[in-house]
Amino acid sequence: MTAARKLEYDYSYPEELVAAPSAPAAKPEPKLKSKRRCLPATLRICLVAACCVVLGLLYLQQQVTSYYLNMEMLHLQEQVKLMEQRNNQLMLTLESQRSLKQIEHIARTRLGMVEPEYTATLVMPRHTDPVPEAESRWLAEEPSASPSGSFLAALTAVLNKVLPLGGVEAGTLQR
Repeated sequence: MTAARKLEYDYSYPEELVAAPSAPAAKPEPKLKSKRRCLPATLRICLVAACCVVLGLLYLQQQVTSYYLNMEMLHLQEQVKLMEQRNNQLMLTLESQRSLKQIEHIARTRLGMVEPEYTATLVMPRHTDPVPEAESRWLAEEPSASPSGSFLAALTAVLNKVLPLGGVEAGTLQR
C-alpha cells in the first residue's frame, strides 16, 4: 500500500496563453529541485556521539597530563627544599672549619703538626744614625727635595704628606 499524495493543480494560465490564444502552447520549463543529501538520523546521532567521545577523551588526557605535571612539580619542590637544607648545613660546616681553633685542631690531628720546641726572638736596637738619603726622600718637607723637579713629583710629595698611607715613588716603599 502506498501513501496517498495530495495533488495540487495549478489553475492559472501562463500569460502567453492568455494573451495569444492562437499561438501554439509552449511547454513550461520544469522546475529544478535542489538535491539535498540528507544524512539519516542514526548517522547524525552517531557522528555527534563520536565527537562527544573524542572531546571527552581529549579533556581526560589533558587532566591526566596536568596531574602528572603537578606531581612532578611537587617532587622537584621537595628536592629543592632538601638541597637548600643541605646547602645550609654545608655553609655551617664551612664556617666552623674556618675558625682558627678548628684549623689548629686539624693541623695537629690530621697533619701531625706540633708546637715548635725552640723559639728564638731577635730584638733589633733602634737606629741612632740619621736616616739614609734613599729613605729620607719621603720625609722631605719641601716638594723641591724630590730627585726630579717635575710637577708630578711635587704633587706626589704633597699627597704623601696629606695622606700618610705609605707612599710609593720610583719603586721604593716607605718604611
